Amino acid sequence: MGSAFFRAGIACWLILSSLSQVYGADAPSPELLEQRRDYLAAIAAIKSQQKSRYRQLRAGLSHYPLHPYLDYTETIYTLARQSNSSIQAFIDQWSDTPLAEQLRQNWLYYLAKHHRWQEFLDIYNLDSATSVNACSYGLALFRTQQITEAFAQAERLWLVGRSQPDECDPIFTAWRDAGVLDDVMAWRRFQLAMADSKLTLARYLLRYMDSSTKQLASRFIEVHRKPELIVQVRRFNADNDRQRQIILHGIARLARRDAPAALATIKAYQQRYKFDSTETEALFTSIGIRLSLAGDPNDELNSLPVSLTGQTELLEARIRYALKQLDWGEALVMINRLDPALQQTPRWSYWRARILAGSTDPQDLASATDIYRSIAQQRDFYSFLAADMIGSRYEFADSPTLVTTEEVLNLQAMPGIQRAEELFALNELTRARREWQFTTHDFSPRERQIAARVTEGWGQYHQSIRAMIDAETWDDLTLRFPLAYHDSFILNTRAANISLPWGIAIARQESAFMPDARSSAGAIGLMQLMPATAKQTARRHGVKYASSQQLTDPETNIQLGTAYLGTMLRRFNNNRILASAAYNAGPSRVERWINPDLPLDVWIETLPFEETRSYVQNVLMFSSIYAWRLNQTPPLIMPNEWKDFSSSNSAFLDSASPDTGPAEPEDRQRAGSTDPAAQLSPVRA
Repeated sequence: MGSAFFRAGIACWLILSSLSQVYGADAPSPELLEQRRDYLAAIAAIKSQQKSRYRQLRAGLSHYPLHPYLDYTETIYTLARQSNSSIQAFIDQWSDTPLAEQLRQNWLYYLAKHHRWQEFLDIYNLDSATSVNACSYGLALFRTQQITEAFAQAERLWLVGRSQPDECDPIFTAWRDAGVLDDVMAWRRFQLAMADSKLTLARYLLRYMDSSTKQLASRFIEVHRKPELIVQVRRFNADNDRQRQIILHGIARLARRDAPAALATIKAYQQRYKFDSTETEALFTSIGIRLSLAGDPNDELNSLPVSLTGQTELLEARIRYALKQLDWGEALVMINRLDPALQQTPRWSYWRARILAGSTDPQDLASATDIYRSIAQQRDFYSFLAADMIGSRYEFADSPTLVTTEEVLNLQAMPGIQRAEELFALNELTRARREWQFTTHDFSPRERQIAARVTEGWGQYHQSIRAMIDAETWDDLTLRFPLAYHDSFILNTRAANISLPWGIAIARQESAFMPDARSSAGAIGLMQLMPATAKQTARRHGVKYASSQQLTDPETNIQLGTAYLGTMLRRFNNNRILASAAYNAGPSRVERWINPDLPLDVWIETLPFEETRSYVQNVLMFSSIYAWRLNQTPPLIMPNEWKDFSSSNSAFLDSASPDTGPAEPEDRQRAGSTDPAAQLSPVRA
């Protein structure tokens, strides 16, 4: 026990010794440092069951902001001695913290494990249950003879396209034993699983099906894995709803690999079966998009039985196909068929002007110039391109947010803000963000602006950027594009021989400066490095690298990230556009995509991955903003980068002003995203 306490004390010292790096010049007072040390020691005492030591430390922390976390930790470590009344007392006392519901969920889990079902129901909260406790709630209802409610909960838990926790198995078993979980219900969930490509769940569900349904479901899975099987029309000869679902699913999957074959296959099936017109129109639209990406090898786009009216995604795919073919007339026809509001966006206004600028008609040339001038007044990727086309300066439209000292002090006095600050200081990042979100979720736009200023002062740049997005304050470029980790980026971009604004822009796009960001693909840290890439880069550059955990350290991540960027830049002939695309999609893909016969702006617009297209545009815009912030004035796209592509860019090179400087596409929250960088995905500057 003593050695455990000693190790905890060493950990406390290591955390506290790093605080000056987090807070910079605003170093905490000796009194606050002592409170932090005592707090960490008190937590360690709870975990090591040193009760007298804990009580001694706790007595001096009654006014410390993280005092509720002591009560929470003590309660968690003594759950066996708790009751509903003591847990409810904690919830009532600390209802202004995220700890209240956290404790409720932990207590519910404990009650379920000990089969204390009535107590479970008495304190259960429908609005805040974890997935595990939601499963236990169904079983609690069943065990207390509330059968109708229990089976209604079972159905809600069942009809999802993802796997549920093991805690759901008992209520599902009871539901099945009662004869409710039948073949029809199994197929309904199977459909949801297949729509979400959850094949493990789909195979699991086979056990709930009768033999004929199981055979059909197995075929469904086989077609999902090998969609080329769907071309065997005679093999799918039963005309029923389930068979048609398999056919449509298989053709949609086939279209991703072979759009012409998918088109021929749906036409063959239409001769045999009658499909719902809504479903087939959606399928033909999807095939049309895929045909556009594939280059319409059989010239079938115009014969698709689908109306282009209101089909924005298909129209945009066809515009990009026409641009890639350098078929300017067709591209303009498709632009004119877009919704009028969409036609006026910087993207499609730019391409209208770009097409008209290639005309020999003086009126068209004048219209092109007018459009360029109009959109060049905005801060957007296409607006900066337009500015370069007419040799004008970039419009940054920076409007700093004015925040008074009184406003800052009032916000910093809020208990939740103080708790968040302390948790960030102690590097308890998950808890800190949870506390911050809990406290600020109902803030007004003005309060969010103040909060952004406060978190920037803490060095929590990700939170500051997030607050400005939530406040919809788009024009404060200092807060939205902070010079985060400035010294480290200067040192490492010089070592990697890459542009400083570009290196910072990559980190801003990848993680919005969230040091512990982790993507669903496994990328880690500020510059979202894959562990294998980091290991290889470290070996190549002689950097000490023991484990992927080091990638959450900003210094290490920046060092390896900029080194890898430098490798990509030299691999692609000092072309940042190609190197940026490679950083996002991989160098091998980019090498396959390169087409020097296309103008560079067309190449960017027609990148086959929408994510990579947006990524490249954002990085270029962010680079321009950071260059502006660093008092530099490079163009959005360098002359050598244009020259790697078609000579039809010469008009741009002739008109580009040496004094130009740029802006970017904005960051609006995208619902449902789990990737930190995607949560801040910019769609305008």
